[in-house]
This record gives sequence, structure tokens and C-alpha cells, in this order.
Amino acid sequence: MISEQIELLDPLATSLRRPAAQRLLSSSTLVLSEYICYIVSLGGIAVTAFMHKIFPFSVLSDVFYNPQTRNRIGGPNLLYLSIAVYGLAAICIMLTFILGRVARETRLKNEILYHAGKDIKTIVGQHLVRKAALETLEQRHLLASGINEPARPMHTQPMAAATTPFRAPSVAINEIRNPGFD
Repeated sequence: MISEQIELLDPLATSLRRPAAQRLLSSSTLVLSEYICYIVSLGGIAVTAFMHKIFPFSVLSDVFYNPQTRNRIGGPNLLYLSIAVYGLAAICIMLTFILGRVARETRLKNEILYHAGKDIKTIVGQHLVRKAALETLEQRHLLASGINEPARPMHTQPMAAATTPFRAPSVAINEIRNPGFD
């Protein structure tokens, strides 16, 4: 069971430790882009409020309030054009704000994924320690019970040895091989 959990958790921990924006954007870049997007969206609101005084858009208000041009182009057409320009400005402001929110969510998700990957690596390390301890106990048990060594044929054993229980040779603990640490 521990081996299966290690096989499941180890690749998961490795993939979780990689951030969502794979080292293309560091955390400071994400914070910087988040604040820049918020400032640009606030600036966009200010530009939209003063659009009738800024040169390319002031022509639109001049044409709208000029009776000759208004009659030639048509009042509803100028109104639709004005609404379209303000609508495009509002859409750009909303998209910039949403882009700032996405940068924030990416930064927060990267932090969460990093901590989750770190915790899973800790769990995998604890499982490896448990696995090594279990294998050590298993090896001690097998050496003490003599299961690993083949039994000697009955005709080669002396009579007294056949009646006494078989003892495994004593092995020092430092001589037992542990595959968990290899």
C-alpha cells in the first residue's frame, strides 16, 4: 500500500510544484502586471469621462452638436456612433480589469500549488521512511525465522540437531541491506 501511494503521490508532487505560469512570469511580475492593469482600468474610466475633451474624440462631440453635419449624417447615426465609441471604451476597461484579476488569481494559485506540492513531498518522504522501516522489520523477521535459508536435507543433519529448533546465524544490524535507502 505504501509503495502504491508513493507511486501515486510522487509525480503529483512534482507536477504541483511547477507553477501554473511555468516560469514565464514570476510572482513579482504577476503582482506588477496586476497593479498595472488596475491602474490602466482606472485611467480608462478617467479617459472615458473626459473623452469629449480629448482630440480624436472631441471631433465626435463637435460633429454631434453641429446642426449642419448632424442633419447631413443623421441624428440617430451620430448617436449610435457615440454610443459605440463609449461602449468600446467600456469593454476595453472591463477587459483590462479582468486581466488584472486573472493575474491575481494566477499568482494566488501558484502559491497554493507550491505549498501543496511541498506538503505532498513531505508526505512522500514520510512514506519512504515508513517503507524502509517496514522492510527492515521484514528482513529481521525473515532472518530470525530462517525462512530465507533453505532447509538442510534430513539425512545430513545429526540426530541431535534434528530435534533442536533451527537457529538463523546471528547477523549484525548494520549488515542488513535496506533497499529503501539504496
